Amino acid sequence: MQPRDKKLRPQFIAFAVVLAVLGIEHQFLNPWLAFDRAAIEAGQVWRVFTCHLVHLNSWHLLLNLSGLVLCGYFFEDLLDRFRFWAWLIFCGLTSGLALYFIDGQLMHYVGLSGILHGLLILCLLLGWRGNPVLHSVVLAVIVGRMISEHLPGYDVDYLQNWINGRVYVNAHLYGAISGVALWGFIKGGEWFVGQREQTE
Repeated sequence: MQPRDKKLRPQFIAFAVVLAVLGIEHQFLNPWLAFDRAAIEAGQVWRVFTCHLVHLNSWHLLLNLSGLVLCGYFFEDLLDRFRFWAWLIFCGLTSGLALYFIDGQLMHYVGLSGILHGLLILCLLLGWRGNPVLHSVVLAVIVGRMISEHLPGYDVDYLQNWINGRVYVNAHLYGAISGVALWGFIKGGEWFVGQREQTE
């Protein structure tokens, strides 16, 4: 499996290192970067994006960093610099804005897991034609899990002893939807460029 963009690797590693530093120093940085509705309403709008980059504790960081590294490894043939940074910026902003405008009861939030769902969905859709059976199965598992997360009785506290907080399942949903939207924009852009090249 050949990487789509070898120049992405150092940028990917740099992002993972930044994420690790932010997570290790969470006690000092979270008060400035976490989703805090009162602070956002007071003008600290950067929090709708930076909330995805900080974590509750080291275990929370490790879980999400592991997911990020696995996505980078298994989908290196699908990701390039444009797609990677488009995921981070687009899914980070749209998911953060969804948390703010749709979930009016949400006061605080941190974690990469929401937009990680977006990255996973994006990559599965981008690579679907290359391996439709496997990608369809994984997509079905992810969708089934997200449905189960929204069913009555789902235990949002099952990781409480590890991450010192509850799983906020709506973030997963918003991240996944933003991943689908980004896939649509990417494929639409590719189709448009292809049409222009045919007419020239």
